Amino acid sequence: MNIEVRLCPKEQSFILHNIYPLYLHDIAEIWGVRPNRFGVFEKEDVPTLSEQSKQLDVWWEQPSVLFPYLISVDGIAAGLALVATTPYIPSPNIQYYLNDFFVLRTFRRQGVAQRAAELVFDHFQGAWELQTNPTERNMSTQIFWRKTLNTYTGGRYTEHDGVHPEKGDMLVFRFNNK
Repeated sequence: MNIEVRLCPKEQSFILHNIYPLYLHDIAEIWGVRPNRFGVFEKEDVPTLSEQSKQLDVWWEQPSVLFPYLISVDGIAAGLALVATTPYIPSPNIQYYLNDFFVLRTFRRQGVAQRAAELVFDHFQGAWELQTNPTERNMSTQIFWRKTLNTYTGGRYTEHDGVHPEKGDMLVFRFNNK
């Protein structure tokens, strides 16, 4: 199985636009979010997936600050990773923030997500942060990040409760791969 993580060029942004609604559907269960009246998993009254996907466009507008990655397995789109740098980082003293990370269900429990996360982290050396929902509904994701970060850092990562300005209570993971 060939797992690749590469920066997604603007010309191929439609691939991440295709994956993004699946990601929002997936995390809706964890966050207890229902779709809006149009069937779109969005807080605002966005009427179509096409309109919703425009929110992703910012990831290609600042190429030295925001980094949209496409995860692929054997040449097939398998997920996404969105990495932010200053000023889009919610915490001080962090250089890289894993804003979103998602692997399609078809590719889960095969080592794809762990390897993809490692490849994403390898793109940038420095102080990293990622956050996830701290509730029982998200236990499998918490276990995934603990295992992945323990393997990747040799146990040199921190974990604490925090608050995201837009998402509320979060479980925060930090590490430095410099």
